[in-house]
Amino acid sequence: MSKPIHFQDGTFDSYSLTADFNMIKIDCYLLGSPTGGTGTECSHTIKGKKIATFLESMKIESSKELRLLAAKFSPEEWRDIHGKIQKFQTDVWVWNETNWDD
Repeated sequence: MSKPIHFQDGTFDSYSLTADFNMIKIDCYLLGSPTGGTGTECSHTIKGKKIATFLESMKIESSKELRLLAAKFSPEEWRDIHGKIQKFQTDVWVWNETNWDD
């Protein structure tokens, strides 16, 4: 398995992308939560035949090329790839922090 590419935008939003021949996965910790808490953690994975479909939709030749591009992503590009991976995900996990003060 390849080493993840990590990115932190300022002091809160962070992303980690793992991409190899059998899996593309993005893990995120993002500011805000639909339940009123301070953050949301999520993980989105693409496996199997959907990897090729995803890469083709991105006009990227391989997971290696994706890793090379991700190493130079801007904050906007990280948000964009997060959304695009979600469209092809085969597995997802999301946890929202809750504000218990209400």
